[in-house]
Amino acid sequence: MKTLSRYTRRAEMTPEQSAQERRNVKRRRYLVERGTPSRSRDIAAVRRHVRSLYYEGGMPSHAMAAQSGVSRDTIMHLIKGYRVVRGERVAVGCLLQSTIDKLWTIRLERPATLGRSGAHLPPLGTRRRLQALNAMGYDCVWMAKELGISAGNLNTLILGHRGRHFVYAATAQRIAAFYDQYQHTNPSDAGRSAWHISTARSRARKNGYAPPWCWDEETIDDPAAEPEWTGACGTVEGYMIHRREQIPPCQPCRDARVTVSTHTPPTPLAEAGSHYTPALTRHGGGARTPARGRMSPVRSGRPRSPARRRPA
Repeated sequence: MKTLSRYTRRAEMTPEQSAQERRNVKRRRYLVERGTPSRSRDIAAVRRHVRSLYYEGGMPSHAMAAQSGVSRDTIMHLIKGYRVVRGERVAVGCLLQSTIDKLWTIRLERPATLGRSGAHLPPLGTRRRLQALNAMGYDCVWMAKELGISAGNLNTLILGHRGRHFVYAATAQRIAAFYDQYQHTNPSDAGRSAWHISTARSRARKNGYAPPWCWDEETIDDPAAEPEWTGACGTVEGYMIHRREQIPPCQPCRDARVTVSTHTPPTPLAEAGSHYTPALTRHGGGARTPARGRMSPVRSGRPRSPARRRPA
């Protein structure tokens, strides 16, 4: 027997399904008359909540279904924003109020390990590892070949394009092991030519990728962490090290420099100069300029002709 849904046609329903549909319609009318409709179109907030758990927290949909009692298909339809009906995409515009209440009860549960191989995890740590290897001189084509990933997918992952908000757990594990293997090596020892190394480093320098020595194992997956380029990042000293070593300044060092320059107290000479007012005098047609000794009178009109000598 086909499962009854809101898209099932009347002609395809069995007598039992028709009776159930009539009861559902009667119940919805009763709730609307009471002012408590069973369906709600205000689903933007709960959709953000579920998407945040799924993409940023890395919580699998089956774990959310087990915790809330809502079917996994309903959760995935809400995350994607549509469901497929007869080969066509239909936008999810409303949900049962009872379903919304259940979805709000979901709390983040991180898997003990990385979960199933197909679980979705935040991509930030994986992206930082690939960028760090690229900053060392490992080019994307070589890394994709060694990892068994297409160069296009690896480039999309390292750049974060095409709305890539997650990475599969199996891919994250593979890249983490690859990073641990090559983070303390030399690209030339892996058979990369000087041209490949120079090109990869130039691209990384242009995009601001941090090398492996800027990250710790505890901070590389932390969204709030910043790369430690100089050992004093976040201070004016760190900014000066950036300038001296010709490293593009990181954002904490820029902020520290701006903060210090904004709150620097004025010098005594500047304070004295702020209260000093020079003497002013009239000059020409009313313009006031500082007096500088004796001023010559301003002549107006036609210039005077040179003096003529009187005959002796």
